[in-house]
Amino acid sequence: MKTDSAGKEKPPRLLILDDEVMTGETIARVADFDGFDARHITSPAIFFEQVTTWQPDILAIDLIMPEMDGVEVMAELARRGCQPRLIITSGVGSRVLDAAARSAREHGLDIVGVIAKPFSASSLRELLHKAMERGEVTAEDSPGERYLPQEASVEDLKQALTLDQIHLAYQPKVRCRTGTLVGFEALARWQHPQLGFIPPDVFIPLAETHGLIDRLTLQVIEKALDWLAEISSEATVRRVGQHVLQDILLSLNISARSLGNVALFDAILQRCRERDIAPQRIVLELTETGAMQDATTSLATLTRLRLQGFQLSIDDFGTGYSSMVQLVRLPFTEIKIDKRFVMTANDSEESRAVIRSVVELGRSLGLNTTAEGVEDGETLNYLNDLQCDLAQGYLIARPLPPDEVPDWFIIRESQREERRLVALSGLGLLDTPAEARFDRLTRLARRLFGVSTVLISLMDRDRQWFKSRQGLDITETSRDIAFCHKTLEGDQLMVVSDTHAHPLFHDYPGVTGTPFIRFYAGRPLYLRSGEKVGTLCLVDPAPRAFGEEDAKLLDDLASMVENELALSSSDGYDLHTGLLTQTSFREQAEAVCQVCRRLGLPMALVSARLEELPVINKRFGRDSGDRQLWDLAHLMTEVAEA
Repeated sequence: MKTDSAGKEKPPRLLILDDEVMTGETIARVADFDGFDARHITSPAIFFEQVTTWQPDILAIDLIMPEMDGVEVMAELARRGCQPRLIITSGVGSRVLDAAARSAREHGLDIVGVIAKPFSASSLRELLHKAMERGEVTAEDSPGERYLPQEASVEDLKQALTLDQIHLAYQPKVRCRTGTLVGFEALARWQHPQLGFIPPDVFIPLAETHGLIDRLTLQVIEKALDWLAEISSEATVRRVGQHVLQDILLSLNISARSLGNVALFDAILQRCRERDIAPQRIVLELTETGAMQDATTSLATLTRLRLQGFQLSIDDFGTGYSSMVQLVRLPFTEIKIDKRFVMTANDSEESRAVIRSVVELGRSLGLNTTAEGVEDGETLNYLNDLQCDLAQGYLIARPLPPDEVPDWFIIRESQREERRLVALSGLGLLDTPAEARFDRLTRLARRLFGVSTVLISLMDRDRQWFKSRQGLDITETSRDIAFCHKTLEGDQLMVVSDTHAHPLFHDYPGVTGTPFIRFYAGRPLYLRSGEKVGTLCLVDPAPRAFGEEDAKLLDDLASMVENELALSSSDGYDLHTGLLTQTSFREQAEAVCQVCRRLGLPMALVSARLEELPVINKRFGRDSGDRQLWDLAHLMTEVAEA
């Protein structure tokens, strides 16, 4: 909040432009009641004068006005370099409102949101407070900030490259479902000694126009690879306490102007080899427009890069005009949804429709989908509901200087661990007796895989506790020597075919001593809220291979365990009989059918019904009927467990 000359806080200022006096005054009264200093103006000329002299924090603009419509007003605000945040109001349809908001953003204005007339006081208050919560942002950080043209010349850029003035920041990418860190995108930053911050959308085109883009790209990539080698080193792993950083991906932006330069990509591959970085950990990002400019050149270059192991991402997807045929032809591994759609998802049905379409397209083509510009939990939840794979944006972290990444990671993982432990405790399963519903699944897994030991482990703060165990006498181990502890650092199945040959596990106590583990396969167990609480794991004293079909089968069985975990904290069981409710039974039966189909196993369904139950309830009372149901349930349970 701003302060006056005496240091006293001043209320935020709202300036309203609306030719409808009643509407404008209503907005002003709602804002006044919520602590804003609001003024209503009906004339555009007076409005512009007030913008200059009164310096409001927020502007509320109606689109349809007789003297000068809202689109013209916003264009003039952009021409003047207007800094206040904008709220757009109108009685026109949502598509027109969305188009007006997009036009304003493309002019560099800071649009908080749109609100259709008639609107409620609560929805207006929500937008006003959202505008103030966004707070002050710097030119370097804000994706929606309007940059005034900088007087940077090509000579300035040449000198910056010579003097090593281009620095990097790293923005994290995480899984939407779990929040697990997947990688970082390297972003170039130029802080000129005299001109100040020069944004990428100024110096990148300058480099492309004057033939400096390959030199800039190689300089950026060399710095980024040096950083990746350091952040993946054993020293960093010991500092942060996790090995997940050894497998993180690094995304690097490539200009379309560079696609024809074979020598550049050969140099990138050589730099990876020199630093012992697998190309599979590098994601090369190209904009949709750039990738489609010369589809023939793009196809040849991108195919070669994929053959070398690099991953490929099509950036800013949804902003270009590529044909579906061209997209399918090019060997991308990832689609990135443009942040302009993601940042407006809460307010725009059109943006949500685009996001849905891109996620479905990515899934149908077997590509990862990444959403850029995720700034709030509501948007992240929406993306998770759509099963979008990855997210990056201010909600996760702003672009970080290289030396701040380890501390950011340590703090964030500590917070995630506390949330995970709360979710685990909420299950109410720790230190509880064995249960047939879990033991049935571990027995099945042991029989299907032919291993000596199968466990359902729950990872507590300092220990690994076994809710179900087949082939092992102990009930818990220390967490720091648990294979499953390492499994939970990532989101994928972890397979160790031979522990004696594994650099991390070869000297574990369970490998060098009882139970002499040589093979391990563990799949994380997820709650529906995304937290990982434990694993379903296979253990054997002999090394063994573990193929794709094995992985699918273990995944199916782990899903069945997750269904049981969900029932632990819900009303999935009938109170009288202890059997599954109809909905829960359907979920469990579908999972069992999936396993049987995968293995080609026969399956039978036995149905029992008490035909005279209503008569028993009526003649002898409901207690008698409940006893009949309980006896039947008990009999069926005994038969199933026999």
